[in-house]
Amino acid sequence: MIRFGDTFGLIEPGPVIAVATTTPKSPNIIRTIRIPEALDKAIRKASEQRSESVNALVEACLIRFVEWDQFAEELDYGMVRKPFLAKGMEYLTENEIREFARWSAMELGSETLRFYNAYPKLDAVLHTYESVISKYGRLYTFHHEVEGKTHTILLSHRMGKNWSIFFEENLKTIFGRLGIDLETEISGNLVRARFVAKSQVSTP
Repeated sequence: MIRFGDTFGLIEPGPVIAVATTTPKSPNIIRTIRIPEALDKAIRKASEQRSESVNALVEACLIRFVEWDQFAEELDYGMVRKPFLAKGMEYLTENEIREFARWSAMELGSETLRFYNAYPKLDAVLHTYESVISKYGRLYTFHHEVEGKTHTILLSHRMGKNWSIFFEENLKTIFGRLGIDLETEISGNLVRARFVAKSQVSTP
C-alpha cells in the first residue's frame, strides 16, 4: 500500500491504487492512481498558477523525487534561503572563503559526486553538476560548452562576489582531483572556467 503524505496537515493521507499500461507505439506508461480530493485540488491549482498541465506538473515532481529528493536526506541536504547564505559569507575573509570552499569540495562535493557515480569520469561530473546539483541545489546555474577539446563552464548566481570566490575555488578543487587545471575568472556574480580535455568529451 502506497500513501501520499499530508501537506501542512491539510490533506488526509489516502490509499493509492496504480495500474500501469503501455501502448505499442509509445514508450510512455499510462498509470492511473487514486488520491485524496484535497490533493487533487491543490495540484490543479498549482498547475493553473504555473500555466502548465497537471500531467507535466506531476511528472516534474516525480522526476525530482527520483533524481534528488530520495537521496537528499541521506546526503544531509537541507533548505536554507539564499539571503541567509549571502549574509553569512560577508563575515569571512577571502582566505577563509577559499579554505571553506576547498573543504566543501573535498568533503561534501566529492561525496555527492561519488553518490551519483560521477567520479572519476569527467563527462559524468559535468552531467551531475548541470543536471542534478545545479538543477535541484538552486544556488547557481551551470552551463557547459564544448568546442573541440576546449571546455567552458559558466556558473552564474545572485549571491555576491564572495560566493563567486567560493564557487571558483570549489570548482578548482573538484576538477583538480580529476587532474584538470582550470583557468578561471570572476566577474560579479559570474564564474567562468576553461580547460582543455585530454580526450573528446560529449556535452551533458
